[in-house]
Amino acid sequence: MNKYLYSALLALVSLIVSQTGAGAANPPTVKIRVAQYAKSLEFVMPEGGQWSSGQNKGTLARGKTFRLEGHMTAPALRKYHLMTGSAAINKPEILAEVENRFKQYKTHRFVAGHKPEPGYPDNRIVFVGVGIFDDETKAKEAQDKLAAEAISSWIFHENIKPAQGTVAVYLGKKKLFASKEGIELIPATSTTLKKAEFARGFSWHGFENRHFSGKLFIGWGFENSLDCVEQTDLEKLIIGIVPSEISAKAPDSALQAQAVAARGEMLSKRGTRHFNEGFDFCSEQHCQVYKGLQSVDQKIAGCIKNTRGLILENHEGGILDAVYSANCGGHSSANHQIWVSNPDKHLQGVCDLKTPVKMDLTDHKQAEEFIRKPSEAWCSMTGVEGADKFRWEKTLNEADWKKVEEAAGVGRISSISEFVREVSGRIISIKISGSAGEKTVLRELAIRKLFGMLRSSNFIVEWQHDKEGWIVGASFIGAGWGHGVGMCQTGAQSMGKAGYSFDKILLHYFPGAQLKKLY
Repeated sequence: MNKYLYSALLALVSLIVSQTGAGAANPPTVKIRVAQYAKSLEFVMPEGGQWSSGQNKGTLARGKTFRLEGHMTAPALRKYHLMTGSAAINKPEILAEVENRFKQYKTHRFVAGHKPEPGYPDNRIVFVGVGIFDDETKAKEAQDKLAAEAISSWIFHENIKPAQGTVAVYLGKKKLFASKEGIELIPATSTTLKKAEFARGFSWHGFENRHFSGKLFIGWGFENSLDCVEQTDLEKLIIGIVPSEISAKAPDSALQAQAVAARGEMLSKRGTRHFNEGFDFCSEQHCQVYKGLQSVDQKIAGCIKNTRGLILENHEGGILDAVYSANCGGHSSANHQIWVSNPDKHLQGVCDLKTPVKMDLTDHKQAEEFIRKPSEAWCSMTGVEGADKFRWEKTLNEADWKKVEEAAGVGRISSISEFVREVSGRIISIKISGSAGEKTVLRELAIRKLFGMLRSSNFIVEWQHDKEGWIVGASFIGAGWGHGVGMCQTGAQSMGKAGYSFDKILLHYFPGAQLKKLY
């Protein structure tokens, strides 16, 4: 770690201590998986530290590069549940309604989450499933059969037993110790994980050294790789999440809105994401993007300190799952149409045009007009990071299309039809017809992935055909980046630039919610 970052870290710790004060409520402790490695990694503690494993412990010299080698002896054990619905644990009437919709199947229940700590609402979720499989491939086959009947579902991983194996730490060629229990690293100031992988499966995928101030546990996980899990308190984590999720150069009110939204999303999902996996969240797009310590942390900490403990409360007195995406494209989405979830009145989509107009983007003609000739929106303002994703184009050539055919699994594709759009214009259902059969693809993310990870599923498209009528390519024009539910991060920055306070930004994207201080 360079001297600037180290100085920033010390200043940050001092600032957090001054924020807390005597008698202040403490934020919850959380665990976040910050990196994964196939079987080996290197780490450095700039100021040294300690290690522990079971009853054993020792010291690690400052500035030295240590190598951790793992040897897996048995893979992880999981079961795969095909889920078709869910309800909060305190909503038995909704649970009964979900089960009644699928009474033609043999349904089962699975409770995800943990009993709440004092002062926090119960956020446990009861999932309703229609099948349990030992093999994920079989679960996906069953999922495809449901999709053919226009039934949305998802595959839930029940974590039974993590991968088994040993880890050994070396300094050069010298083995310092080995363990079957994993290892905990306790840095004096920070730990640097070298060549940590990020954004796997995305165009910005890469590797970089990342720095963490909390305790790190490294051991075999449920994806048959070495998990690196940081333990820290939520407020320190939020400081790292904000500049990882939104531009650090954003106006203060946009950074504050991001802090409140991230805190609420994490607290609403804590215990239900990565259930029984040994951590609360991952540091990728699946949960929250988090890069560890950054040079801007001190600035961010000072900017968002007035939001400490603040969340958005929903109309039922619970913590609102304040989700967000990069650019809504001019209209945000409805949660239950994007995901397999129950409608949330605060997440039903809002018009993000600077001068709102009435429009029905579920209608294909209106959606096409909206995409081709958009009015000025908060998320289209030039000079704001992310505004270039307001509208986009992408072309798939013949080589690209071969990958689409492989993913679709219906042979050569003759037509793609029966598009269904939701309130933002995003496409949530398509039918693919090919030489080997037909397939229905449901939900926006699956559709984006099918076509090579489009920026969003809000698009219009022209197909290219060969002389025999088979599709061999495509040209897309699209709107927005991401799922579109909740806060538009580009729009939030533009609103902040226009002088809106963080509460006004939040209530624009989450209408009907209220700010509440938890601690």
